[in-house]
This record gives sequence, C-alpha cells and structure tokens, in this order.
Amino acid sequence: MLNRGFLPILLLLALHAGAQTQPIAFDGVDKWKGSLAISDPTSLKSWYSTNPPAKSLDKDQKPTGDISIETDFWESIISSAPSDLEVTKVAEQDQKGLHVVNLAVSMKVKTPSGPRTRYVMEQQAWQQQSGTWRIIVAKHSGLLKMRPATNPNPNLYNKDADARAEIKEAVAAAAKNRERVILVFGGNWCYDCHVLDQAFHQNDVAAILEKNYQVVHVDIGEDGKKNNDVAAEYKTPLNKGVPVLAILGPDGEVLYSQQNGEWESARSLDPDDVIAFLEKWKP
Repeated sequence: MLNRGFLPILLLLALHAGAQTQPIAFDGVDKWKGSLAISDPTSLKSWYSTNPPAKSLDKDQKPTGDISIETDFWESIISSAPSDLEVTKVAEQDQKGLHVVNLAVSMKVKTPSGPRTRYVMEQQAWQQQSGTWRIIVAKHSGLLKMRPATNPNPNLYNKDADARAEIKEAVAAAAKNRERVILVFGGNWCYDCHVLDQAFHQNDVAAILEKNYQVVHVDIGEDGKKNNDVAAEYKTPLNKGVPVLAILGPDGEVLYSQQNGEWESARSLDPDDVIAFLEKWKP
C-alpha cells in the first residue's frame, strides 16, 4: 500500500531541474485520466516528462532508472478494457514549482466471478514545461480488491465507550430481531480496520449486515491493551494483529472467534470473501 502522504520533497527537489515559470491552471490529472479512459498508450505516455526524464519510485521511495514501471503498469490496465473508470484526487499540494497529487483510481475489471471493482492508489508530481503540465515522478500501488481507506472515520472506535454495555445492548437487539452480533476489535490507528469498515458499507455487504447483524466496534486503545479482558472473554486473541472478529448468537454465546489473524490484512481480502463470511454465519 502506498504511503498516504506526499512524495518525498527532497527527492522531488532533486529531480526538479527546470526554472520557475509563470503558473498556469493545473489540468494534468484530467488529461491523464482522459488518456486512460480512451485506452490510448501513446497519449498516456505523452504526459510523462522526457526532459528531465520521468522517474518511478520503488517500494523504498527511491527513484528507478526510468518511468517504465509506471507506464507498463497502466498500459496493462487499459489493455484489459476496464469500465466505469473513476479518478479522484485524495490530496494535492504545490511544492517548489511542482504540483503533487495523491489519486484514488477505481474501475470495473473482468474476473472469473464476473465484473468486479478494483482500485489503485497513485502518487504523481507534475511540472509545468513550456505551457504543459507533465509528470516527473510517479508511483502506484498494485491492483487492490478492497477500497482503500482514503477518508477514515476518526471516531470508528469510541475511546469513551463501555464495551461490555454496548455488547449487552447489541445482544439484546439481536435476540429481539433474530440477528447475530459481530464484534470487531481494533483501533482508530488501524488502517485495515478502516478498510474493513468501508467494506461493511458497500451496498452488497451492507444489505447483508443490516438484515442479519448488530455490529460492535471494541476499542483496544493506542497501546493495544484496552479491553483485553473483553477479548479474552470472547476467545479472540489480539496478539496476531487487528481487526479481530467474533460472532455471537442472540444469547451471547460465541459462534466464531478469530484465532490466526485471518482479518488482520483486510486490505488484501476480496469483498466476495467478506460476503461469503457473512452469508455463512447469518441466522
């Protein structure tokens, strides 16, 4: 997963070789997106600088020899003829004549299970060159199955909540409505907890949850030790990463408890896996 921050400023400054020019309105992302939308590799490559030569960044944020890792990746994407392409600016900032953007790209691709939405996180640094904006530094994530948590809910885990009281209330509601309870142990600092929560809010997933489950988020605190006694009571070890899930019946008995970090890397899951899990354990 890409760092959600901006590309390293020192690297950008090192690659920035052009003189400062009178700024023009930034339209680079719209043009780059347009080339993706029409599946035109030649047009796409035209948005990458040749003087200075554009660079890709590797996983350690170090520049590679050229931009081919970046352009080859996007050529492979557009060759598969994706549909419903969307490019959203997550963040942008001007840095010493460069315009730096973080983008969230989504599209539908063909899979053995039918069309599915996939995601890419993209970082780009654009430079104005002779009246045209061109990319001089770029980096992308892999093709992701789960929607990245670009705008996480800062109050997903309420630090002031009484976990036992909330669980008791959820169990009572589940008994009344013939539902089950999902306990999700984690913290607001946990990226994968937010990815899973976003999956819970996708239309096809949310429909199952709303009809069959009460969801309780149990905060484990900044140090990971808060509510450890509650986790132990529901047989959910927290030492293998979070989020950690447990499912309770309408009388509070444990029907499922995560033991081996199955949900710890939620970002690597497939929404189809989440749906299959919920279907398996619904009443």
